[in-house]
Amino acid sequence: MKKTTLALCLSLIVSSTVFAQKKEKEVKYSKMYYKNLTKETDDINITVDNAVSTDGETKFKLKIENKTANFLIYKPEESKFIVNGKELKSKEKVLIIKPNSSDFRIINLKGENFNSIKTYSFVMEGLYSVSPDSKGITAPDFKLPPSSNDFSAGSFKCSMTKLYKESDATDIKFKCAYNGSKIGFIDPSKVAVKMPDGNEYSAAKQGGGLLGGPSGPIMLMKGEDDSFSLKWDRMEGGKKMDMQKVEMTILWRECFSEAAPVKMNAETLIMEFDELVSNEKGK
Repeated sequence: MKKTTLALCLSLIVSSTVFAQKKEKEVKYSKMYYKNLTKETDDINITVDNAVSTDGETKFKLKIENKTANFLIYKPEESKFIVNGKELKSKEKVLIIKPNSSDFRIINLKGENFNSIKTYSFVMEGLYSVSPDSKGITAPDFKLPPSSNDFSAGSFKCSMTKLYKESDATDIKFKCAYNGSKIGFIDPSKVAVKMPDGNEYSAAKQGGGLLGGPSGPIMLMKGEDDSFSLKWDRMEGGKKMDMQKVEMTILWRECFSEAAPVKMNAETLIMEFDELVSNEKGK
């Protein structure tokens, strides 16, 4: 009798354990959350947060901090997910990270039953570094007032779109397109103007477009264009330096350049299931 009772108890314990394990396996999350992670190299810091999967997609915020003086170009379509041994890819827009700056892209992969996957890998490929300090391209001097509004410098095609030339100031604006096979750079801070006294004067103010700034270069990929402005304030010297009356010559120096991007090493990021957050927010 005792043996029978003991066997029955053991059977109940085993059954309860199997039932509990089965029940645990059947836990279904409407949203499955993953742990935040960071990875650091000599050139970049990578941060992944807000990673979450639903039945139809998995997505996360990928932030890249650029610790170099180069521009970084990230092409997400070259990266890949490894889910249950299968390689999958998503399509997101190219991300440009300026020198010593950071930016992010939301990476989103469409699919099925992602809220049942507790771990997967993301191989971040497609990150390129390109230096804005390459050898300058020769550009023709630009006289003010101009005989033509247009000029070329290698693969750059430029046009003057605004000119204010008075005694107290000269303010000029150019628009340039790049059609080369590399990456083009325009650095307005390197421009000078030559005056009748024979001296050369850097612009008092210069400004670029979305990928430029008050003192930084503008980066252009093939087929892109952008604008920049140059300004010189009143100069000492009387009539001989009256900007409204005298001829001025813009010297481009090393303003225009181009460089080939260099592909950086791939970085593998492991997404790990965050059970605490998933139990709190995902059921």
